[in-house]
Amino acid sequence: MKRKTKIIITGFLLAAVLFTCSYWQENQENTFPPGQLIRLHIVANSDCKDDQELKRKVRDEIIRNIAADFQKAKDIDTARVIAESRLHQIREVARNEIAAEGKDYPVEVELGNFAFPTKHYGPFILPAGEYESVQVTIGSGDGANWWCVLFPPLCFVDMSRGITISADDLPTDTAAGDENFTSGRANCDDNKLIEQTPVEVQASSVSDIRITSTLEEPCNTVMPGEITKKIEFRFRILEILKCFID
Repeated sequence: MKRKTKIIITGFLLAAVLFTCSYWQENQENTFPPGQLIRLHIVANSDCKDDQELKRKVRDEIIRNIAADFQKAKDIDTARVIAESRLHQIREVARNEIAAEGKDYPVEVELGNFAFPTKHYGPFILPAGEYESVQVTIGSGDGANWWCVLFPPLCFVDMSRGITISADDLPTDTAAGDENFTSGRANCDDNKLIEQTPVEVQASSVSDIRITSTLEEPCNTVMPGEITKKIEFRFRILEILKCFID
């Protein structure tokens, strides 16, 4: 009888621990104030394969050029000043990369408030709404986009994929969608569209920023070792966010 009682008590304790952990995690996903975020948003000319590849090359160069500055920001006001002061630099970096790839697309770079669908970003959720963002629009801006968080500087740490919860298309003057679906507005000579999952950014230091993309991996696929990586990522992100919340 005593053994049975111990088993029952142990079961209740385990259930309580699991419930508490679940509640803690749920609350952790909603604690960071959206008003304290600045995002980086890069919109491709179209969903053609070449335009999507160009977007990723532009993204790589922009992040390499601004990483050091944003990693120094300690608060949202400082990050905003940095963003405003780097708009011209970001524009020139994008133009140079576009020209190097043999394209003549115009590029627009602005800091403002833009509409985004709901996103799940690591350990927290970004609800749908307007967010302050550095938006880089390549050409007509009709292609799938890539995004990350400039402040806190999550663009520059190991991060899991930002997955679109709502894939509803946004108006063309705000955003064209996320990399895990296509906008359907592409005008390609060879009619080749490319469907992407969002990218992973890996950086052990500013000088060692490496950005990779998974071309065919489904968003919900769990790869070997992925659970461990996500747990490690979760705690790294929480540590960073805690520095800016406390």
